[in-house]
Amino acid sequence: MAMSAEPVREERGSWGLVLGLVLFALALLAVLARLEPPAPRGTDTPAAEFSGARAVELLRSLAGDGSPHPSGSPANDRIRETIVAELRRLGYEPTLQEGVVCTPRGNCARLHNVVARQGGPSQGRAVLLMAHYDSVQAGPGVGDDLSGVATVLETARALKAGPPPERPVILLITDGEEIGLLGAELFVNRHPWAAEVEAVVNLEARGTSGPSLMFETIGDDALLVGRYAGAAPRPITSSLYVTIYETLPNDTDLTVFKNHKDRRYHGLNFAFIRSPAHYHTSEDTVDNLSPASLQHHGDNALAAMRALSTGSQSLASGSDAVFFDVLGFGVVRWPKGWTLAIAILALVLVVLALLASLRRRDGEPRGGRGVLFGLLGFLGAVVVTALLAVGLSMAIQGATPGLWVDGPQPEIAAFWLLALAVVVALAAAVSRRSGSAGLWSGVWIGWSVLGLALAVLAPGISYLFLVPALIAGIAGLVFPGKAAASLIPAVVAALLWMPILLPLYDGLGKPALVVIGVLAAALFTSLAPLVPDSGRLGRRLLPAAAFVLALVSAGVAFATAPYSEETPQSVSIQHYQEAGSTEARWLVRGNRPLPSALREAAKLGEKYETAYPWGPPNYRAFQAPAPRLELPAPQVSVLEDSAAGGKRRLRLLLTSNRQAPNAAILLPPEAKLESARVEGQEVPLRSSGPGMEGWTEIAMLTMRPEGVEMEVVLGAAQPLDWYVYDMSPGLPPAGDPLLKARPPSAVTFQDGDTTLIARKLRI
Repeated sequence: MAMSAEPVREERGSWGLVLGLVLFALALLAVLARLEPPAPRGTDTPAAEFSGARAVELLRSLAGDGSPHPSGSPANDRIRETIVAELRRLGYEPTLQEGVVCTPRGNCARLHNVVARQGGPSQGRAVLLMAHYDSVQAGPGVGDDLSGVATVLETARALKAGPPPERPVILLITDGEEIGLLGAELFVNRHPWAAEVEAVVNLEARGTSGPSLMFETIGDDALLVGRYAGAAPRPITSSLYVTIYETLPNDTDLTVFKNHKDRRYHGLNFAFIRSPAHYHTSEDTVDNLSPASLQHHGDNALAAMRALSTGSQSLASGSDAVFFDVLGFGVVRWPKGWTLAIAILALVLVVLALLASLRRRDGEPRGGRGVLFGLLGFLGAVVVTALLAVGLSMAIQGATPGLWVDGPQPEIAAFWLLALAVVVALAAAVSRRSGSAGLWSGVWIGWSVLGLALAVLAPGISYLFLVPALIAGIAGLVFPGKAAASLIPAVVAALLWMPILLPLYDGLGKPALVVIGVLAAALFTSLAPLVPDSGRLGRRLLPAAAFVLALVSAGVAFATAPYSEETPQSVSIQHYQEAGSTEARWLVRGNRPLPSALREAAKLGEKYETAYPWGPPNYRAFQAPAPRLELPAPQVSVLEDSAAGGKRRLRLLLTSNRQAPNAAILLPPEAKLESARVEGQEVPLRSSGPGMEGWTEIAMLTMRPEGVEMEVVLGAAQPLDWYVYDMSPGLPPAGDPLLKARPPSAVTFQDGDTTLIARKLRI
């Protein structure tokens, strides 16, 4: 029996694995094509539709000379004036909302939001479209987020040109997002229109290209997702994005609406994330922004706004959804409450297919033992790949450090190929005990059980396992023992998983490589039941070739320069000195290894050391001696000092004598800070009192020439040593050799190059 069975398997399914890999390749090409954003539409596009070309013209007008425009800067004032003028040209009546806002981290700023509307007052029925116009100090912030502002303005024009929305539409272009979501805080907590808003559409970016992804929902999302999916011409979205984003430390202005205590908002968040090395750097420019991404952003924004502003039905559906797009052609969705039932159904169908196979007794799956070995093969493939992927990731990270590198395709390919090699090799080994039918049963029971677990723990992710397992159960009953029972669910899995796998590196950088390897292994297990019948080519040569190609790809990654002008290294320089000290220092932060020319020009030390005497310990830099500057230090004047009941109340005036835009006071833990106010606005400190650890920073990020008043209440009345600093953009002339030594493949990021003057003072 054993000798006669082998030729039958060879003839029945030798083509199955090859066909499966071909179908995977075709699925990959289809996903790549559909993940490309649509071509931008021209200026002759009908007035009621979104035109990427018109939006690019707006974007160029907003960006001007490409200067950074952080909150409080003259460049930001110019952009705000441009926004107001454009809204007036479109027939809106924009207003400015001004106020001081502080974050729990102690960052405060005076901000100016731009607000406009279409439609009269309403009772909790308005739909709000939002983006922010400030940038980080390092770059012009074209992708993040002038692209969102241009999209809001072009969408506002299209809304005016089309049928009037049935609900009021509010346009909010916030200030201060980059310094702690402050503009959104100002609107939500102090603007009268905030109480009218039911739904919010936010536009963001974490790169300069790629499709516009709907990656976050807040409030009840079932009805919102349904309306958006029915209106958007190419929706790219998934409840997996929503679930994963909830676990990340990232925030956008939509977070403020999500966290509001007294009102429940509902909303959608859109962003494009490709070319992430440009994010928050000097390379976030108009020339680097993809007009196609802007078009897709606008298609999504206009579709969402029209869909959500139609009808009087409440958008509070009372439920969330599990959802995913299918190559951007449409969105499959169901109520989250159905997920467990779907998971149970998938498991039942797979078990029924297994029982039917056992009843046939055709030599497969060799009883329950075959199923057990099949399940062990499935789990083993994922675990072994994870272990090898961790080792490979550590090796790559050691050879080419940095979050994103130039040309990451060899790195990514190495993890895909490693996963393929492990899955095929283990399937070939396990099949001696399981047979192909036992392997099929074990694999799809594994998928079903994981889907069932995720249905309970993370329903938004569960569809990745549930849908292929459901299809596998049906295919196993309809095509028992045939290659189609594996090919059909495998192709479904590929079409669902590849749109998730491909953007992972853009979204997370090198930490995603291990995840990519593990998920690729799970995906390839859908083809594992085809391995036993694939002959020597599949069982031996394919895993060997895949492993060799993985090593070659890793070798190419090791040998490739990690940075280029297209994918630059982030490196920022600061001149730091403390008043009263005879020394000053260069502080250099960035992705390692630092450019050798810069290291030599600055004579930088080898250690990544704590930068400031007040910490924090994790805020470190490479350091070198620097020439001392003749610059005045910031000043803190005590306007009022009173003590009662063991507490001390101080009213202070913080002044930058050199007119730096940012300044801060730093209180030691012994001060026992209990409360603080800046310009009369309370600082919502996360903690206060005797238990506070470390120094507390209270910063004003939009300083005025006359200074800023602050009030603090301390639990300790004795005099203590504080620090005060001010910070300005750019380096002194002594930094010119360092700037020249920084190669074109390295750019500033976040705060950019700065000069910081500190002073220790007794208060």
